[in-house]
Amino acid sequence: METQNLAAEGREGLGKNANRKLRKTGKVPAVLYGMGKSAPISLDPIMVQRALLAEGGRNQIFTLKGSAGLDGKQILIKDYQVDPVSRKLVHVDLQEIDITKKVEVSVKIVFVGKSIGVAEGGVMNIIERTIEVRTVPTSIPKQIEVDVTNLKIGASLHEDDITLPQGIELASKRNATIVAVVPPSKEEAVVAVLTESATGPEVITEKKPAEGDAAAGAAPAAKADDKAKK
Repeated sequence: METQNLAAEGREGLGKNANRKLRKTGKVPAVLYGMGKSAPISLDPIMVQRALLAEGGRNQIFTLKGSAGLDGKQILIKDYQVDPVSRKLVHVDLQEIDITKKVEVSVKIVFVGKSIGVAEGGVMNIIERTIEVRTVPTSIPKQIEVDVTNLKIGASLHEDDITLPQGIELASKRNATIVAVVPPSKEEAVVAVLTESATGPEVITEKKPAEGDAAAGAAPAAKADDKAKK
């Protein structure tokens, strides 16, 4: 994985007021974690935003460029916050890394293939969309593909079932379930049966009176009119 430069400067002002003033200048407050301590810094948010929008961008390696003590440090985005209305970055946490040592990261899972169980009427239940792995930063994959073609109704896949790229290992031993194909719910089964057996919706229309009925109904009205004239 290639690295990108990220402009960064140290900052002294802390707290909400200081952060608001910093954001007005076009910068975003951040904290750099690593080497047993943390340091408040400021960033140009444009590169971070681009990385977060790109595939696998959360695991993009950056090299800091800026003031003394920051220049040359290599980092990963640890966490971030966005404004719920404007969707702009409001804070970023960075993690300093050594590219020769393994790190734990979360990688997106992409499910490929069409499950046999789904073709038979089952429902695919996706439980995990990311997986925690350990690897050196330069080998972090953008995504990990999981083939669900052979999953039948009642079958499932766990973390240990995933074939990981060379040099990558699971970060946890919990062997969590990531996807399963389950029988359709009762409601879905009923809908399926009705859909297959239906020959078309029954159309109910207002019953029209027969000609004889209409004639018979007209007579009382005529008698009423005669009485009115008298």
